[in-house]
Amino acid sequence: MRPHASAVLGSALLLAACAGNPQTGQGPAASVTPAGAGEPAPAPSRPAIAEARRVPLEPTALKGLSPTQLRSMLGAPVFTRRDTPAEIWQYRGRSCTLDLFLYDDGGGQIVAHYAVRSAQPVSDRDCVDELLGRTRPPVPAS
Repeated sequence: MRPHASAVLGSALLLAACAGNPQTGQGPAASVTPAGAGEPAPAPSRPAIAEARRVPLEPTALKGLSPTQLRSMLGAPVFTRRDTPAEIWQYRGRSCTLDLFLYDDGGGQIVAHYAVRSAQPVSDRDCVDELLGRTRPPVPAS
């Protein structure tokens, strides 16, 4: 074989080895990484993330969250106010208002208390689900 043809053939074989399995739609097999390589863990797949978002969140789970965690979950608050020693963050939905009270615990601010307000009866859980952009499935009629 000519040197040029060998290089082209070698490149083609290398690319084919990197391609996924067309029958299963999966990528290439995992490679072996030397111990201590420090590669980050793979991110969860989109279906796993979507499934986690459907799990109802108890409002008490907001307690202890940092400002960064809150922004990640709920986005930026529509209103903030500093009443030393507390900082109040407010989120508003169609059916309710959620007030979060953050206090410094010595290692930074965390949610210490929450309050849900609404003109119509709405549970704390439904309010938080609405603010997270979730819809709860209707309860089947008996």
